[in-house]
Amino acid sequence: MPIAFGQGLMYGPNPQPQSQPPQSSTGGQQKSTTATTSKTTYPQGVKGYLDQQLATSKDKKFHVSLNGKDLALSPVKFHEEKKLSGNKSSAAVEMKSADGKIYEIDFVLSGNQVTGASVGKMNGKSPSSQ
Repeated sequence: MPIAFGQGLMYGPNPQPQSQPPQSSTGGQQKSTTATTSKTTYPQGVKGYLDQQLATSKDKKFHVSLNGKDLALSPVKFHEEKKLSGNKSSAAVEMKSADGKIYEIDFVLSGNQVTGASVGKMNGKSPSSQ
């Protein structure tokens, strides 16, 4: 009888093989930990964002809309990051259009991720005064 009972226990621990997937999920957690260690910091935040945008654009330009018109821009100069409230910051990037105009694009970052972009200046002046 104890042998039969023991055999029943051998079949009862089927949860043991089920406990192996959590081990593999731990491997998944290790993968996410690896991804976490590859965090980018400024200036890589804005630069990395622009690099990605340029790489995925057909014409290898950064596109932004101004007064309903699409502007295709190339980065020229990165300015220093400015701290805003909380974990937010902003960084300006001077960019040049095909017609030679220089636009200053203001990027807003939350942590190290770009959350917004707007045209700050056009040829050194506010776009509304152009």
